[in-house]
Order: sequence, then structure tokens, then C-alpha cells
Amino acid sequence: MKKPLVTVIISTYNREKYLHETISSVYNQTYDCIEILVVDDGSNIDYAAVICEKFSNCSYLYKENGGLSSARNYGVKHAKGEFIAFLDDDDFWEESKIEKQVKILIENPLVDCVHSSVAVVDQNGKLTGKTYGATHNKANKRSGFVFWNALGVWVVKSPTPLIRKKVFQPDLMFDESIKVGEDVDFYQRMFYRHKIHYINEPLAFYREYDNPERLSLQQKKYIGIEKKMYDNFKMMGIKNPFVLYKISIRLLKSAIEKWNQIFLNQPVVINKFDFYVRPVYCLKNYFNL
Repeated sequence: MKKPLVTVIISTYNREKYLHETISSVYNQTYDCIEILVVDDGSNIDYAAVICEKFSNCSYLYKENGGLSSARNYGVKHAKGEFIAFLDDDDFWEESKIEKQVKILIENPLVDCVHSSVAVVDQNGKLTGKTYGATHNKANKRSGFVFWNALGVWVVKSPTPLIRKKVFQPDLMFDESIKVGEDVDFYQRMFYRHKIHYINEPLAFYREYDNPERLSLQQKKYIGIEKKMYDNFKMMGIKNPFVLYKISIRLLKSAIEKWNQIFLNQPVVINKFDFYVRPVYCLKNYFNL
């Protein structure tokens, strides 16, 4: 049987330092039916094309700067693979990642996304001993139709998912108006429609280091994402008022917790009436910087 093609989309923007290592971790996968698309999101320094030329299955795509969501969507539109994975230009993979995930997707046709835990490395790629993922007794909650146990609580770790291309529809792409936290929005919306599977072992390596330009360190920019997420759920065609109400309550709780963790000296306090009767109003009016 012919192996399904996997498209790996690596977005990059003005960051040369780790790109070769990132691409190498894909090139050296034990699964060999892979195309690599490096999407240069308008870098003003020339480095990515030269690095791509060193790998036989790697193509270089350049676009005007539009942000990470834009770069990922651009890659999806050019992908030829049946399955799609995303990888940031400073992270890398364990060599058997794609092989293990493809096997699960082939054996489980109703599963549309496979994800895993992730090991944390420092700026030099050395393991720190820290991992992100489910605890052993909660690993089962990361598989199946996980929407309600995930909303406002957890999301897949960004270097880990392998997704069927059919998942990407006009109303289920990365929101290009969201510059930080776009993965939270996308994967929570994906959970609403699709069944997923969790592998409780670190199949990817997530690099943590002190750099103010890293999006994950710009915590204040995450403020307000919940109101955008609510609008995106409605744009997906969710009309049941009870479902929308329950979604708004979950998002409001998450928004309050996030704000109060960041702004310890100016916490948001919402009375019970507004919280339970006007959650959408609260989402749209209480979290503006």
C-alpha cells in the first residue's frame, strides 16, 4: 500500500539560528514520505532559501509578512499531503514522531488529529527535564471528542499535532487577525468538530529561552483572545443558544483567570449576575487593554 504523503509546514521570520536543526529533524524522520514547506513570512534577511537547498524534499515559499497564522494558512494552501504538521523554526522532533502518528491515523479513520506531550529544551537544545502534557492519570482525557473538557483548560502543544488535510475548511483555518494565541483559537475550534488521539510520550522538543520577541513570552497580548474565539465559534455555524452560552461561560472564566494572573494589582471582579446572565457582554467589555 502506498504511503500517505505528509506535508510539514515550517514558518520562519528573521530567525536563522535554529532553522537547519529544525528541518534536519524532519528530514531524518523514520517515516520517509514527507514534503517540507518552509514558509518565509516576509523576512528582511536572506537565509531560509539557502538552508532549504540542502534538503532534497524541502521547498522554499516566500510571502509578504502577515504573521504566524497567515504563514500557516499559506502553507496549508500549498500542501500536497494527506496529512499536515506544523513546526516552528526553533523547535524540533523526535525521529519516530511522524511514523507513530501516521500509523494511528491509518488505523483509526475516525481520528483526525494525533498529538502528544512535548519535552522542553534550552536554547542549546539540551533537555531541561521539564515536559508539557497530561499527567498519567489524565492522559485518557486528551483523546476522543475532547471539546468540553479542553475548552479554557488546555490545548495541544504546538509542535506535536499531525492533522488530516480535510480538517482545514474555509471556516476552520488559523485566524489571521490573531497575532498571539492563534493556536489556542484554532485547536479549540477543531476540537468542536473532530475526534483526536493523544500519545502520552514527548514526540517533539519545545525550545524555551529568554527572548522578548518570542510570542509565547508576550503574555499581555493574549488578553482579549476569548472574545475573538467566541465570535469564531459563531462563524463556524454554531447556533444552539445553550451551546453558545456554555462556551461563553467557559471562555469568560478563562479570560478572568488569565487577566488576574498577569495583573495581580488590578484584578477583574465580575458580579454573579453579569457572569451568569451577561457572559458575552463581559467578554466584549471587561478585557480591553
